[in-house]
Amino acid sequence: MSIIETDKIDAIGISKDGEGLILMLADHLDWKNEAEHLTLLQDKINAYLGFIESNQHSDTYQDRVFEYYIIDVRFKYKATANCLKFFEVINSQLGEYRIQVIKS
Repeated sequence: MSIIETDKIDAIGISKDGEGLILMLADHLDWKNEAEHLTLLQDKINAYLGFIESNQHSDTYQDRVFEYYIIDVRFKYKATANCLKFFEVINSQLGEYRIQVIKS
């Protein structure tokens, strides 16, 4: 799986406390073309948000109600300053929906 495959969830699991759903996003791209990379990242995150919003996780985790959601972005290359700013902006918008995007 990769950032380019917006129709797939790279990995999914439950948080250690059992209250959250964690969606892992694998980002293997370098930052040579930062604008394109950020657009691809945004598209993949939007696909994950659609997955959460449409409750598609209930296919795997039947009868589970999650208190929060984490999109865990795993970068192969160090995230740029603009990427980190992007995360700040989206997290400020998603907080009220109990969704957080983090980098690992």
